[in-house]
Amino acid sequence: MHRSIILAKGGRHWIFAYLFAKMDRANIDDELADFKKLAQAYSRMTVTELRAALNQGDLLELCDEE
Repeated sequence: MHRSIILAKGGRHWIFAYLFAKMDRANIDDELADFKKLAQAYSRMTVTELRAALNQGDLLELCDEE
């Protein structure tokens, strides 16, 4: 089993940030404050800034539009 950390931007953009095996670690208490700061940073990004991050390869878009 695995756990994942997903950051949300206003309910519209979901940023997958971290995946780890449950057997490797029980929780992310040490990093939780940093993940919260990262989520806040993403929430302040404009669509243009997100698009630029995608174009630069800093983010990878995963889409399932059927």
